[in-house]
Amino acid sequence: MTKKILVACGTAIATSTVVAKQIEKLCKEAGIDFITMQCKDEEVVSKAKTFKPDVIVCTTQVPEGTGIPVIDGRPFLTGVNLQETITDLMEVLKK
Repeated sequence: MTKKILVACGTAIATSTVVAKQIEKLCKEAGIDFITMQCKDEEVVSKAKTFKPDVIVCTTQVPEGTGIPVIDGRPFLTGVNLQETITDLMEVLKK
């Protein structure tokens, strides 16, 4: 089953690309079939309704209430608590 990952940042250009590439590498290494989509933080709610992701990874605050697990993507940029974040992400994706 293909897992859908929505990656959000302020502009959907720079940081979401960096985070998405790291997630894609992790998924390939773990043998997880996946699709990623990038968006602006202000688009999260509408994209969540249409894309129906299994998880949202964001580098900014996103509105709550989507009913979809949200993972803080900042560790992919800073390295702080990165392994814990990867563990949390993989746990969601392997469900």
